[in-house]
Amino acid sequence: MEPACRDGTHLTLSRLVYWWTAPARGDLVAIRAPDSSKRLELKRIIGLPNETVSYGNGTFQINGVPLDEPYARMPVPVPGDEERQVVRLGAEDYFVAGDHRLYSRDSRQYGPVRRSAILGKVLLDSPPGKSVGVTRATSRVVTLKTTPNTR
Repeated sequence: MEPACRDGTHLTLSRLVYWWTAPARGDLVAIRAPDSSKRLELKRIIGLPNETVSYGNGTFQINGVPLDEPYARMPVPVPGDEERQVVRLGAEDYFVAGDHRLYSRDSRQYGPVRRSAILGKVLLDSPPGKSVGVTRATSRVVTLKTTPNTR
C-alpha cells in the first residue's frame, strides 16, 4: 500500500473493538501468520462467516456479487489468478487479502483464517502484506511498527 504507509510506520491496533462487534468486510486487521505464531500480518477482510467467496481475474465476488474494492492495488488480472476459485467459509472463518494483490500472500494461498487468529482492528490505514512487530502493548491497544516483508 505504499506510498500511503511506509516501512517503519507506527500503527495502532484495537484489541477491544471486536469484543462488542464482529469483524466487518473492509476492516484492516492484524492476524497471526498461518505459518508462524510469532509473526503478525496486516490484511483486509474480504469474506465473512458463512459466505461464498470466489476470486479470479483480479476480482472477488461475495455470494456471486462483484466486490467493489477502492482500496485494492492490483493489476487485472493477477498472473496465475485467471481461473476462478470458490471458497465456502465456515461459521468462524474469514477470507483476508492484502491490498497489493500482486505481492500479497493471503487467503488465496493459505485459505480462510479463523476468528481466533484475528488479533484486532488497525485504526490507522496501513500496508497489508507487511510483517509487523509489537513495539508497545497494553490490554486495550497495541502499537505496531511495520517492517519490510522478507518474502
